[in-house]
Amino acid sequence: MRHKVLRVLVLVFLLLSALLTGCAKHAPLDYGVFLGINGEEIDKLKGFSLVVIEPTEFQADQIETLHDAGTKVYGYLNIGAIEEYRPYFERFGNLTLDVYENWEDERWVDVSSPEWQDFIVNELGKQALELGMDGFFLDNADVYYHYQSEEVFQGLVAILKGLKTFGLPLILNGGDFFVTRCLEEGIAARLFDGVNQETVFTSIDFEHHTYGKQEPTETDYFKEYLAKVKAANLSVFLLEYAASPAVLKQIEAYCRHNGFLWYNAKGLELR
Repeated sequence: MRHKVLRVLVLVFLLLSALLTGCAKHAPLDYGVFLGINGEEIDKLKGFSLVVIEPTEFQADQIETLHDAGTKVYGYLNIGAIEEYRPYFERFGNLTLDVYENWEDERWVDVSSPEWQDFIVNELGKQALELGMDGFFLDNADVYYHYQSEEVFQGLVAILKGLKTFGLPLILNGGDFFVTRCLEEGIAARLFDGVNQETVFTSIDFEHHTYGKQEPTETDYFKEYLAKVKAANLSVFLLEYAASPAVLKQIEAYCRHNGFLWYNAKGLELR
């Protein structure tokens, strides 16, 4: 009798181990976005297959350490806006536009300017490349949504074409309005390699600094949009914020079904 019980316990243990192994295989350690940390906090990046960081906060030897651990590192570039704390803010003050909603220390920038395009590609891009980045995470192509002119669209195209010459993957963060036009015109795959979409399943209350569940209509919109991105053979990443256990299950099931990578950040600080 005791042997039978022991065999049952062993089977239960093996079953639980298999289940845990299966969960670990799909855990969000595949991907992480850590724009709020610096090289002194490199330990936070352990165990991730792909991370996004702020290049100016890391040194080349630290990037090499991550590579030695099997981690790919993508560098963040803000191509459509500029923050006041950037050392080059005054340099491009004449190109700044409206204040970025919910980010009072940030301005949209005129991406149609050849000066800005050259700066993104030949200064910021090259600096990140020299650090040893494996790809670029490009933010604020949404500038085209706010300033819907042909000049702005072509400005973004010029920046992407310039960065493409480095031979590294380009991931656009957001920018669904811009991406959709690129998909419709059949040029998306020539300009970038994937899309990271924030808040597909979660929402942000900027006024109260809280997080919640996304409205169903918004989730449905993003799902339809990301299906088109996937159909164009582009990679898809999700960045969610403080998702509840129930929402995490939805995100996991959706991403597993579609082959997407995702990260559940604790908050906007991305630490």
